[in-house]
Amino acid sequence: MIRRRAIATVLVVIAVASAGCLSGERTTAEAGSIDAHTPAFGSGEHTTVLRYGHNQSDSSVVTPKPLDRKTPRTDVNVTQIERLLAEKLNDYRAVDDAQPLVSDPRLAVIARNHSYDMATREFFNHTNPDGVTYDDRLRRSEYLCSGGAENIHATFWKMERKTTEKDMAREILYSFMRSADHNTAMIRPDLTTVGIGIYITADRRTYVTMALCDGTVESDPGDA
Repeated sequence: MIRRRAIATVLVVIAVASAGCLSGERTTAEAGSIDAHTPAFGSGEHTTVLRYGHNQSDSSVVTPKPLDRKTPRTDVNVTQIERLLAEKLNDYRAVDDAQPLVSDPRLAVIARNHSYDMATREFFNHTNPDGVTYDDRLRRSEYLCSGGAENIHATFWKMERKTTEKDMAREILYSFMRSADHNTAMIRPDLTTVGIGIYITADRRTYVTMALCDGTVESDPGDA
């Protein structure tokens, strides 16, 4: 039997969203207990993103059904933005001497479904209109985290400074860096795994969910 330490969820509202309206950029973080720390951002070259890393087997994870597509638009490669953001995140962690996070596609599915939910039901929050939280989403998927955090961001594709996939990934990371709470979540040394899920609507609204997890799980000594 695997023991899972519950994630304490402290919601930090950086900007308040009006229902059904996306105005400019918004970012919020939901995380466990964190200490404020803002390192200087250098030009790290740590761009290795491993394929897996979470110890849990596929058979024990029940992720939501993957989306048929990440956007109805034809002028953007959402997968490329997700990949570049994961690489830039690890570059940034390297500046602070933090180990790279493993990009887990299963956690990305959980994150992407939340981005899609925010886009289609027009809300911006870690908790959806049904009261389902980040911790709930992990539990429903039976995805084990000893601790974790969730950063979310809302913006527009093709907005100023976001005309390419590389631009978009960079600006999303910078938005998280500008908030002490999001910044701290991204460089926590105890984290091992990341899942980044982005959804872009036909009218360019862009929702980003960065799910962060400590994939180290403990077993009771007497358990098989």
